[in-house]
Amino acid sequence: MSEPTPRHLHVHSVPSPAERLRTVVEIVAILVAGVWALYTFVYEQRIKPLSEAPSFAVPTEISQTAVVNGVAFVRIRKILENTGNVPIDIAAESLSVYGETAGKAIPQSAVGKRDPYSAEIRADVPRTVRKVLYSFAKLREGAINGKPNVNFVVPPHSSNSEEYLVAVPVRQFPLIHIMRKDYIRKSPVIPRVDVRIIRTSLGAFDLASKDLFGEYDSDTEYAIRP
Repeated sequence: MSEPTPRHLHVHSVPSPAERLRTVVEIVAILVAGVWALYTFVYEQRIKPLSEAPSFAVPTEISQTAVVNGVAFVRIRKILENTGNVPIDIAAESLSVYGETAGKAIPQSAVGKRDPYSAEIRADVPRTVRKVLYSFAKLREGAINGKPNVNFVVPPHSSNSEEYLVAVPVRQFPLIHIMRKDYIRKSPVIPRVDVRIIRTSLGAFDLASKDLFGEYDSDTEYAIRP
């Protein structure tokens, strides 16, 4: 007599409404957490930095070599340091180096100056700008009528620089006056800067614009070592 064929029993568990609700809530929570994490990453890493204002510094370093045949070679290094989270660009720039002469000291009483906002006394040796030794001005892609496909973009948290070597006759000019102007904007520069190249009374190149936003000027005097 053969043994009876065993029966296979299948037990089906039907989740209760509370269990189904809990499962749905867990799935939704996982989806929401994923969406929030993705949004936070995209916003904090991509969207938010692009909406920030640019932050930077524009130091100018000056150094001098030994005097050769009465000529001092002065190295001028224009630096743009991007300390922010967005790329920046120099849409236009100019640099002029003037030779200065020194006169005789004048009485202190003749140079005192004061108003409600400031006070100053100049009793040192007066200096006079005499001649343009070097000058340039550039309009890049970020400026109206600037040179196409030419820019000076500096990525976030980095720096870039330009160097110029100027020969100064020491006996004629014991000092130099360096005037720097930069139009700096977030990159890409939109809209482009309305700026143009002009000539100064001494014949140097300079920049002029009705839009002063993003214009950064600096003047530096440097004494030549004989």
